[in-house]
Amino acid sequence: MKNREEVIHSLCVWHRNDYLIRKEITDPSWTAGMTEDDAKMLYKTMELIYSQYFEPIVRNHPNAFKTDKRSTRSHRNRR
Repeated sequence: MKNREEVIHSLCVWHRNDYLIRKEITDPSWTAGMTEDDAKMLYKTMELIYSQYFEPIVRNHPNAFKTDKRSTRSHRNRR
């Protein structure tokens, strides 16, 4: 299971696919990427969303986001 920071990071990447690309303030607005300040603000926003929506679920249901490792294609082995 992912920890808190990994989930917040994933939310940032999901929301902005150019979150991992950094650019300078002087770069044109049409170039891909985010400035360091923009990336920090997005992280803070996603941190707030995580704290308000996901954290209560995880606190009350610790197994809520655990995935089952079994294959969904087990019907192939049936006879």
